[in-house]
Amino acid sequence: MTLDWTKPTLEQASEAGIDLEETEVVLAAECVWLKELVEPFVDTVMKILNGKHRPRCYCCYRDRAVTESKTFAGMQMVVDAFEARGCHVKLDQRLPPLLLSNGASYGPGQDILLYQIWLA
Repeated sequence: MTLDWTKPTLEQASEAGIDLEETEVVLAAECVWLKELVEPFVDTVMKILNGKHRPRCYCCYRDRAVTESKTFAGMQMVVDAFEARGCHVKLDQRLPPLLLSNGASYGPGQDILLYQIWLA
């Protein structure tokens, strides 16, 4: 199920005929790239993580942000937001950026990161 983080989560699930309490795993890929999306994303995932099966979230992300960015959210910002809400966050994989079809790379600091996130 695809969710709009700016709309009520439970209402979206109900309209789709899905019981979020039954969620067993959350997959999120390339979901948070702007700072303004971090809090709505974390709030939405937290509602699901509180389900009866205590699902884990697997979040895959290409870290594009530079420290001084006023627009882009680095994964550390997302990690900090989950940890502030009492979650465990574990980096499972850090992969180097893939080469583009012309042989060029995406550039330094754009590793692909895979995290597990779960309630403490």
